[in-house]
Amino acid sequence: MISEKIQLNKTAYLETYLLNNSQEYNVGKKRPFVLVIPGGGYAFTSDREAEPIALKFNSIGFNSGVLWYTVMDQVTNVPHNALIEGAMAIKYIREHGEEWLIDTDNIIVCGFSAGGHLTVQLATRWHQEWLAKELNTTSDMLKVNLAIPCYAAAKSKKFAVDDLGFAHQLIENPNTANVRFFGVEDPTDEEVEAYNILNYIDKHTPPMFIWHTFEDVLVDVSASIELAAKLKEKNVPFELHIFEKGEHGLALCDRTTSRKASHHNNHVIHWFELCEEWLSDYID
Repeated sequence: MISEKIQLNKTAYLETYLLNNSQEYNVGKKRPFVLVIPGGGYAFTSDREAEPIALKFNSIGFNSGVLWYTVMDQVTNVPHNALIEGAMAIKYIREHGEEWLIDTDNIIVCGFSAGGHLTVQLATRWHQEWLAKELNTTSDMLKVNLAIPCYAAAKSKKFAVDDLGFAHQLIENPNTANVRFFGVEDPTDEEVEAYNILNYIDKHTPPMFIWHTFEDVLVDVSASIELAAKLKEKNVPFELHIFEKGEHGLALCDRTTSRKASHHNNHVIHWFELCEEWLSDYID
């Protein structure tokens, strides 16, 4: 295993988990790369949805990495900033495709909750000209081939002007929730709607594997249903799994990522197996 922390800017980095190029099996084989994006309401990044997920993808023969995007209110307009940082990571991965033995036609993003929102942002906006220009590259270098949004938020809501959200529990001097999400204290309806990821689904959007739980009270299951409906409308392939039982933030649903007993769910745990089966239709 080759693990390295690669600084993308002053506050964000990519942490890689690259399988060794064994001289005994799969010699010189190029592998898909899964970029794992943890959640945390764009206020922090959850360890439970980071390294354990990356290692799980390693276990099925994929290279992986974790995007540690900028949070803790070190910047304003966090989702927009994180989109740029995610694109920076994808660009870096493709640039090192030969060195890392990456199958650059299979760059996959997998994110949870707010990280799921960022996953769909990357999957639907990678081809926008402004993003390539921002990174002094071409859209082809930023392409997302497959996406795996897990209990993902689909859109952000406008908050009361002085609402700090839950971040006051984590951040010493937090911005207001509106500044965190939208970059301004009192966003217009148009500025709020710009973070509705459903608006960006088009012919460039890659196939998606989506899962959620009916009992999720932090991100309502309707977010994933609406995402699937919009994908269907635009004729983008997807697979959707809605599990009845289970709270928000289940991650792998096993002892690896459980912080409490309710994070261990013997039914929802099958999401990863189902995802691996779905991936087999796209990965040789």
